[in-house]
Amino acid sequence: MTVQSLRTDPLRNFKFRVSIIPQDSELLQLAEGIPNLGFAQMSGIAVTNEVIPYREGGMNTHPHKMVGQSDFAPVSLARGMFANQSQLYKWQQFMHSWQGGFALGSTGNGDGMEGGVAPSDYRCHVSVAVYDHPVTSSNDSYQYDSDPSAASTVKLPKRLQVKLYNAWPGSYSISDLNAGDNGILIQQLQLHHEGFEIFWDGDDGFGET
Repeated sequence: MTVQSLRTDPLRNFKFRVSIIPQDSELLQLAEGIPNLGFAQMSGIAVTNEVIPYREGGMNTHPHKMVGQSDFAPVSLARGMFANQSQLYKWQQFMHSWQGGFALGSTGNGDGMEGGVAPSDYRCHVSVAVYDHPVTSSNDSYQYDSDPSAASTVKLPKRLQVKLYNAWPGSYSISDLNAGDNGILIQQLQLHHEGFEIFWDGDDGFGET
């Protein structure tokens, strides 16, 4: 019997975990628990490379094209609203609270360094892990390998990782209220960021937060 070693099943799009990692201790304290939130949907991981055309005499059939700046599209996150989980709203609040004269908030200036991180930095790194599915095992107790606090004992294998750098809220919104509806409240967060990296299983840096 010949064993097929080539993996032929693509990754599923529904088994993932998003971790928002503040770079500022004040934000981490204000939005306690923000690295461990669960999200129902994530979209918008894309990059567009600017083209710079120029013409050359003697080559009149087409312009030369050089690469310019890279622009990273905003990323959207969606999750249900819970009465005791206000972390995403507090992140948005933290970013602009300095404008209202509050003591706690971000100036965005990076004035001074504390442990190698600028104080009052509203930016966060975002790590997204995509896990394998299905997992064939006789043990039905699983945990995400990025969550060591879980009571489960068997780790779900991580297959892909995406890291967003210097992300901050571009917009925050909640879904409409409707007395005639039967749905749930959803909060949406749009993130601007300064680039992303994708790590495949086996790459250097794979699994690091």
